[in-house]
Order: sequence, then structure tokens, then C-alpha cells
Amino acid sequence: MTIKLPKPPGVNALYKITCRNGYPSMYKSAEGKAWIEEAGYKLKTQYKRATTEEDMALYIKVFYCGRFDIDSCLKALLDLFQEMGVVKNDSQFNFLQIEKIRVAHRTDEKVEIELE
Repeated sequence: MTIKLPKPPGVNALYKITCRNGYPSMYKSAEGKAWIEEAGYKLKTQYKRATTEEDMALYIKVFYCGRFDIDSCLKALLDLFQEMGVVKNDSQFNFLQIEKIRVAHRTDEKVEIELE
């Protein structure tokens, strides 16, 4: 099964850190919340199975424009699969393969994920 999603923000854009009472606290940024809402909707329309407790493998293709660290989108994707009920816990992913593919325009940025 191949799932197509918008390219997630990097982990530095997905979460923000603030200090409260002298202790760091992390929260989702507005950009992160917007991506989760959009990507979550698209994921739910493409993946109609029940939550699994089995181990899974992900084969990820990231179509990007400009500079992009290959690992910057992994946290967002794995958290999304857990949050949307694909897996019970994102620790169930026991194999990840990720490939970067350059595109000419930001409008062509996306992620394609094969689940096994």
C-alpha cells in the first residue's frame, strides 16, 4: 500500500521549545499542527485498516526542493502514524528506508510511503 502525504516540516519547525519556571518545555508549532491536520486527513482517506500491534516496515520517498536533511521528516511521519491510529506505538516500525528525490518546485514536494 502506497500512501501520499504532504512533505512534513523538519523537526525544528514541527516543535518549539520554551522555558517555563526555568525548565524547557516542548510543544507543537502552528506549522506542525497545520501539517498534522492536513496529513492526518489525507492518511485517514488512504489507510482504512484498524490499528495494528504488529511490527511494520516503511519505505519512504521524500520529494523535496532546496536543502533538506534526510532525517528531518522522520519524527513527524512516525508520530503521525501513531497519532492517526495506524500503529499503536511508533516503536513498532522495525525497518525504515528513506530516499530523497529532488523536484524543481515547492509545489511538487510530497512524501510517498509504502507500508509492509
